[in-house]
Amino acid sequence: MKRVRRYNNNKPAFTLIELLVVIAIIGILTALAVVSLQNSRRSARDTKRLSDVKQIQIALELYYHDNNNYPETLVPGESLASNSITYMETIPYPPTTIDGDCSTTSYTYSTSNDQSYYNIHFCLSSNTGSLPAGEVVASPRGLGVWTCGERLLDERDNQSYATVQIGNQCWMAENLNIGTRIDGDKNQENNYSIEKYCFLNNEDNCDIYGGMYQWWELMNYTTSTLRGICPNDWYVPENNQIIILRSYVYNNTNYFCNGSGNSKPIASQSYWAINTTTPCTIGYNIELNNNTGFSAVGAGYAIGGSGTYGGLKTGTYFWTSTSIDANFSRIMDLYSYIIGISNNTANKSWGLSVRCIKD
Repeated sequence: MKRVRRYNNNKPAFTLIELLVVIAIIGILTALAVVSLQNSRRSARDTKRLSDVKQIQIALELYYHDNNNYPETLVPGESLASNSITYMETIPYPPTTIDGDCSTTSYTYSTSNDQSYYNIHFCLSSNTGSLPAGEVVASPRGLGVWTCGERLLDERDNQSYATVQIGNQCWMAENLNIGTRIDGDKNQENNYSIEKYCFLNNEDNCDIYGGMYQWWELMNYTTSTLRGICPNDWYVPENNQIIILRSYVYNNTNYFCNGSGNSKPIASQSYWAINTTTPCTIGYNIELNNNTGFSAVGAGYAIGGSGTYGGLKTGTYFWTSTSIDANFSRIMDLYSYIIGISNNTANKSWGLSVRCIKD
């Protein structure tokens, strides 16, 4: 007799909800796998960026040891060589993928005009070792986020400036010197070119004392921002920040002269007229100046549009962004023969010095 196999058509099956749950789980696991893969690739790109820059730094230091300066340019794909010595066979290209908050994939190399200092800007997408995510700067001092006390490289004209931390403030420790020199018998104009005066129309004086700017030129012809013509992330100090600086110096007993505050701690040990008669002035025992490292020099002034200069080595005058009215602004001024740090006003048409402060 032939047996008939019977099938049970009532065997339980997946419900729609169960199928949706399984599909969702598979989707989540797939997404996690994709994210993990992306994170691994991003981490690998950060590792390459860091390795590339460290190798470039080693090559740069070898180059500096032999040539007493850093190369003017670095070109990816080309070698770094000098006098038949190859320091790096091929300057590496960075990863092309933009990661995280990084807006560029470039290794941006720049050097000061005298080629004694360099910066390499690059970007990490995530924390890598002790380095935070975001823009990182490599320089002769090492690798990391820029900190006050390091040199500031203004990549608009490749000039570099010393910086100094005084209390809670970070200042440039040299006078700003950006722009094209014009003669003092002309007024600086809003012509999309930064203009400066140099004492007695001599460019060499700008190299020592910095440029001098009329107030509106300094402010870049706007008061909507305090940056003015300062480097990126720096700005023209407000008058209250001058007051904070003066208060810090006046109230720190380490800077006292004959028991009280004075201007010597922020004045340079050079480029001031000697004063042998009045103790505690800048020009008296000049070698005792500059305990703070601010390094103010006697830069003098220009009366803009007149061709008149004065005050070299006897006074210096720093603009603030604090306007009094249409014609006058607050300033900080120092004199070789006066003990204190003055807080006065000056006509905006005068050409005076500026010290930028960190944002």
